[in-house]
Amino acid sequence: MEANATSSAGLTATAEQPLRLVFAGVCGLILLVGLLANGLMLLVVGRGPGAPRPLLSLTNSLMVNITLSDLLFLACVVPVLLLSFLRQDWWLGPTVCTTSQAANSATMFCTFYSMVATALLRHVAVARPDLALPSGPGACRLLCGAMWALGLTASLPTWLFQRAVLEEGAWACLLLLNPAQTSCYFTLLGALAFLPCVLGLGCSFGHMGWLLWTQPRGPVGESAREHQENTGLILIVLVVFVLMWGPCSVLGYVAAMGDLPATPVAYVASSLCTLLAYSNCAVSPVLCFYLSRPFRARLRDLFRRPLAARHPRAVGGAGVVMESVQPGRDGAPGSLWGLVGV
Repeated sequence: MEANATSSAGLTATAEQPLRLVFAGVCGLILLVGLLANGLMLLVVGRGPGAPRPLLSLTNSLMVNITLSDLLFLACVVPVLLLSFLRQDWWLGPTVCTTSQAANSATMFCTFYSMVATALLRHVAVARPDLALPSGPGACRLLCGAMWALGLTASLPTWLFQRAVLEEGAWACLLLLNPAQTSCYFTLLGALAFLPCVLGLGCSFGHMGWLLWTQPRGPVGESAREHQENTGLILIVLVVFVLMWGPCSVLGYVAAMGDLPATPVAYVASSLCTLLAYSNCAVSPVLCFYLSRPFRARLRDLFRRPLAARHPRAVGGAGVVMESVQPGRDGAPGSLWGLVGV
C-alpha cells in the first residue's frame, strides 16, 4: 500500500509537510539498515561450511533466496515509497506504479514461501531421517526457482490491475478493482496463498514439538539442542514477519474496498503500517544475527580476518577459535539456516 493510497485531507499544510518528511526519513533509515544487514547476511551465508549435508545445502540456498528477495525489495520498493512521501499526489508515473507494487507482492510472497519451505524441510529431516533429500545444485536452483514462481503468481493481479489514475484532480496509484472483485481477490489470496501455509506450519511445528518431547534428537549432523534453537529461530522470524505485514495487509484491503476514511488519523495509521511492513526486510537479518550464535560467530570472523591479515601476530589466535566451530557441535554454522531468514 503506497503512501498516497489514502488521502491526507484534513491535515494542514503546516502539519502535513513535516510529517511527510519524517516518514520519508524513516524510509531512508529502513533502506540504509536493510542494505547493510542483508549485504552482511549474504557475505555470512556465502562463507558457510562446505559440508556435504543435504539439509544445510537446501536451507542455505533458501537463505540466499530470502536475502536476494529482500535486497530486490529494498532496491525497487522502498525508494518508491520514500519518493511518494515527498508529494501529496502520485508523481512517479504509471510504469513505476505498476512495477513497484508488483515487485512488492512478488518479493513479499517469495520471502514468505522461502521461510515456509525452510521450516518444512527441517520438519521432514527430523520426522524422516532416513529420507535422502536431493541437495545438488540443480535441486537447489529448482527449489529457489519454485519460490520465485509462486511469488510471481501471487503478484499477477497487481501486474494486471495496479494503475496510476487521475482521481479528484490528483494522480493516485491504485488497484483498479471494484468492491466485489477486491473481496474475491483478497479471499482467494488468503485461502490459496496464505492459509494453507499457516495450517501446514501449525501442523509441522506441532509435530516437531512432539518429536522433541518424546524422542529428543535433531537432523543428521545436529544435536537436539541445536535443532531446538534453530526451530525456535525460524518460528520467531516467521511470526515477526506475519505480525509486521499483517496490519498493512488488513488496511490495504480496507482501502481497496473504499472503506478507509479520508482523515488525518487514517492517513497516519496507514503510513505507519506501511513503514512497519517495509521495515521487516531490515529487521529479519538483524534478528538472525541477534538470535543465532553461529551467525554471530561468522560475522565476527568476517570482520576479524581483514584485521588478522594486517596484524597477524596480534590477532592470530582469533581465526583458530572461529574455525573451531564445526557442524555437529555447539553453535554449528551448518545449523544456522537450519532456520531461516529474512
